[in-house]
Amino acid sequence: MDEQTTPKKVRRVGSIALALVLIAAGVLLIVYQFVPQFDLLKILKFSPVILIALGIEMLVYSARPDVKVKFDWLAMLGTAFTLCIVGTAALLPLAISEWSPARNYAQNRIESQKADAMYNAMTADPALKAKLNSLNVEVHFFHEADGDYTLQSGDDCILYAALQGPYADAETFAADCMAVMQRAADDGLGFTCYHFNADEDTDDGISYYLDCVASYPAGLTAAQVAQRVQASYHYDNNSFLSEADRDDYIRRQLQNEISDEYADRHDGAYPDEKYLNEETERRLAERTGMATPESAQA
Repeated sequence: MDEQTTPKKVRRVGSIALALVLIAAGVLLIVYQFVPQFDLLKILKFSPVILIALGIEMLVYSARPDVKVKFDWLAMLGTAFTLCIVGTAALLPLAISEWSPARNYAQNRIESQKADAMYNAMTADPALKAKLNSLNVEVHFFHEADGDYTLQSGDDCILYAALQGPYADAETFAADCMAVMQRAADDGLGFTCYHFNADEDTDDGISYYLDCVASYPAGLTAAQVAQRVQASYHYDNNSFLSEADRDDYIRRQLQNEISDEYADRHDGAYPDEKYLNEETERRLAERTGMATPESAQA
């Protein structure tokens, strides 16, 4: 019988890889059950080795002239499915730890305790405490715990505080923020980050914001911390990132208003540029004066 009529053996690529994966998965899952500290996720990083095994299997069989190579798609699907099972087994404890009722209860409990403690810490400064419109605390755990959750190094404990304005400037706002942070530090409340805001009650005012980590204000003056303060300028139900943007918006409105008034008084004629600019700046000073916190305190 010649070479052309000799039947070739059929080898299905993927069966050996599936066998290796099944053996490895079984061993890893057994070890994972009896050794809780075993990091299964790190082992899964080597899962591309399966592709190397498949490649070697193909090379070995393809080099033999008496072998016909076919892909065992069922075995490959089984390999992928087994890897998914092992991956799920590795991630499931992390998911349970992240969204477990015990974890959520511990976060809520600590947040409530920290908020109450912050209000108590502010009692030493009644004037500053009266400026607190509201405060709340957020806790984020970044560690695993077998029992009760407690704040540890690397976890986040964030204070959000809304202060009552109006404030004359960013430096005055920064000074109050620093005073609140100092009260928290004196009582050892352990906040890792602070978010302050002071919103105006009117549409035509200024909102101040300060976000910083707990260690940032150390050694700085209120003027230096004020450089980190962000402001939002409000006018006519609009918010602007800078005072210049707000004033440009008002100028455009005033120019239209002045032009229409002038035309009504002068039979449809419009003012010249000099008159329009001078009148615009005069009215702008009046409006921005009414919109600033200084005039509100006068």
